[in-house]
Amino acid sequence: MEFSCTAEQFADHVVLTVAGDVDLAAHARFESEIEQGWDGSTDLRIDCSGITFLDSMGLRVLVHTLQRATANDRTITLAAPSQPVLRVLELAGVKDLFPLTGPVPDTGRDPAA
Repeated sequence: MEFSCTAEQFADHVVLTVAGDVDLAAHARFESEIEQGWDGSTDLRIDCSGITFLDSMGLRVLVHTLQRATANDRTITLAAPSQPVLRVLELAGVKDLFPLTGPVPDTGRDPAA
């Protein structure tokens, strides 16, 4: 499945919605989308419900983003992680590093408002 990533800014956090395969071919784009969509000054929620495949390069981006959030006294939350995401986090032994939540609520309002 083709990789896609969108960011929505809210007052106190950014929601990054990721879908498709997060692999060697997409990891640079994933990292770039995070850099463009999140400046590190707010908390970050990554909606992982649409991720169909995650490899070590995608995991590397998540860990790097977690380190960046920690350095800025911010949190990163993985929302509704798909089975492929959970499996890789568990196999790598890093699942406990990431707070996990249910689906990102649809606020029904303009994110920038």
